[in-house]
Amino acid sequence: MLSMRLCFFLLCLLLVPLWSRAADDLMDQYMSLPGSYSFVRRAPEGATPDRVIMTVFEDFLCPHCYEAVTETIPPLQEKYGDRLEVRFIGYPFADPQSRLPARAYAIAQEMGLGEQMQRALFHARFAEQLDTASRDGLARVAQSIGLDPELLLVRLDENGGNTEVERDLALGRSYHIDGVPGIILDGWIRVNTLSQNNLILILDGMLEKKKHAGTTKAKK
Repeated sequence: MLSMRLCFFLLCLLLVPLWSRAADDLMDQYMSLPGSYSFVRRAPEGATPDRVIMTVFEDFLCPHCYEAVTETIPPLQEKYGDRLEVRFIGYPFADPQSRLPARAYAIAQEMGLGEQMQRALFHARFAEQLDTASRDGLARVAQSIGLDPELLLVRLDENGGNTEVERDLALGRSYHIDGVPGIILDGWIRVNTLSQNNLILILDGMLEKKKHAGTTKAKK
């Protein structure tokens, strides 16, 4: 048994440097990307060869998040189509009261109404000036998307959404998200300047890298 453990340990020692060199080589390739960004991982997480996964950390009481969701991101989705997959994550960061709407969003996601709740929360807060950090405000938002307000309030009273919010907060911390909105690309590149121009520079560069990698593999 001891010899088997020793062999396993030695194998790990051999594999770690190989993985490390591979990750370093990949980072070297992506260092040439234009735009303002930072690496938060040494390699992609859950990336696909034909598209970029954009993870957006949003706070439903944050006006900049509202602008990103309604003005910055939709033109990118139209421009890139299937080459860009956008995932939204509730991240109560900007305001001490942000946790309640984030929990409501998590509950709506469970019921298949996450997208509708996201839009409704932002619209109610910034277009209708509704207090979406209150129970009454959230009940009105729920009603507007066809979600039973009483059901939502009962779920909130039962601490519904807390586990999901804690999970999302931990994920954001692991990506070093220290402000909202926060954008992570392919699980390893954090966007520093959230302008459309900067995002297009980075996305174009990443998609070109993926295309080149696919062409190189096809030739082999």
